Amino acid sequence: MRFTTTATLVSELIEARDEKKLLRFQKQIASYELLIVDKLGFVPLSKTGAELLFEMLRHRLTSCS
Repeated sequence: MRFTTTATLVSELIEARDEKKLLRFQKQIASYELLIVDKLGFVPLSKTGAELLFEMLRHRLTSCS
């Protein structure tokens, strides 16, 4: 289980992408049985951040079904 804020998760996604470690980070996130993302929609996201977050969430949803 992991609890995080949207801003923190997006920052981690961008940092992982910049360090060429995005796939590894996505696999780590996918390994959590439960991911709680707080404050979604309260903080404006950059276009890149929003795209990375959407892809991560889409991947989690498709791998669960």
